[in-house]
Amino acid sequence: MNDFIRVACPKELHFLQPVVVEDLERVGNLADGGYVMTLPVITNIDSLLSLGLGENWSFESTFSQINRSARIEIYDNTVSLSFFVRKSLNGVVNLLLFRESGASVKARFSRLSNYFSFWYRNPRNKHHQVRISRETFDQALSRIPTDSVVGLKIDIEGSEWEILEQIVKHQSRFGFILIEIHDFDLHVQQLKNFLDQLSGRLVLSHLHANNFEGLGKNGFPRVFEITLLRDPAIRTPREYRKELPLDGMDTPNAKNRPDFVISFN
Repeated sequence: MNDFIRVACPKELHFLQPVVVEDLERVGNLADGGYVMTLPVITNIDSLLSLGLGENWSFESTFSQINRSARIEIYDNTVSLSFFVRKSLNGVVNLLLFRESGASVKARFSRLSNYFSFWYRNPRNKHHQVRISRETFDQALSRIPTDSVVGLKIDIEGSEWEILEQIVKHQSRFGFILIEIHDFDLHVQQLKNFLDQLSGRLVLSHLHANNFEGLGKNGFPRVFEITLLRDPAIRTPREYRKELPLDGMDTPNAKNRPDFVISFN
């Protein structure tokens, strides 16, 4: 689907206007699960702290190919090895009952195999079956050496609002922060305060609206991903994006729905 929904960003939301950063690239797959950032930032990371796994770890997989020395610690209490085993066996039952295709069942087993290889067999990667809260976030960060540069990725379906204060408190530790924002129209001031407190250290470098959800009551997409980078290649004098998404960089999260085109005027 090539349709799109034009969104003129209200002036009071222009704090979401990203700066122009050179050499942006997409890390992870082209749809949901991929993020836009710069590769040099990744190579400077010692540990990746990833919050939220689900059934998509394309970002973590690509990250590990770019930076082969960093450890990856991921937290998600909703999935496990047994979860993927059950899904694979359920696929076999569905196949025998003619409810599912062979290709679909094969994809289930492939995901199980990939999960086992990436999160169990690779000693650099660890999946913790823990729900993230303020307390468990601090605990997770405390397990990483204090002199390590940490990359932080957050996709925890609305629970991100619980830990923003903790992120601000530990901001000096992060080389980049990636967050999928949910229910933005209910938390506008909270996000503005968060970005204001980070602006001296981490720069809003990209934003992509997620078209799985619609517009909020403020006329802006309710769900979107943001990229915050430390010391990115910013043009001097500083320039700001006039329109999003970026051609060749961003793709719709849902292929069968209109994408958002956001203008900052």
